[in-house]
Amino acid sequence: MGDNGMSLFALSLEQLTQLKQSIEEELQGLQGALQQLQISRNKLTNSKNALEKLSKTPEGTPMLVPLTTSLYVPGETAPLDTVLVDVGTGYYIEKSLKQASAFLDRKMALIEQQAANVQSAAQFKHKNLSQTVEVMNRKLIEARGALTAGSSGGGTAI
Repeated sequence: MGDNGMSLFALSLEQLTQLKQSIEEELQGLQGALQQLQISRNKLTNSKNALEKLSKTPEGTPMLVPLTTSLYVPGETAPLDTVLVDVGTGYYIEKSLKQASAFLDRKMALIEQQAANVQSAAQFKHKNLSQTVEVMNRKLIEARGALTAGSSGGGTAI
């Protein structure tokens, strides 16, 4: 069965080829989404590790503070009661260390759930792709058989 519940055998070889290309494009999109989710999960994991490490760092410890991705200035740690948490679209909220850690845990759990959903959709698409390729192969074998039977039916050889 295809995506719309119609039999793949009812489709022509050209339609099956188009369906196969469409499924492959959808799979590429799902793989891209999985990669983005993996990147997000890694960033959150790094943030959580940095939060834990920073919470154990004594006050006055020298450090380099990032201003941009390539510009750092010298600084030192201050008493760490609260941290600023990026909640998206340029908004930051001041939270306690415990609240920030819980926030990161929730975000990571959400990303894991989304990744599981995307993975499930990708597995379904892989199954559809396999079925489509199988039907295409059967139709090609049938077409070759019909050509072979038609050409050996008393025609003259050139």
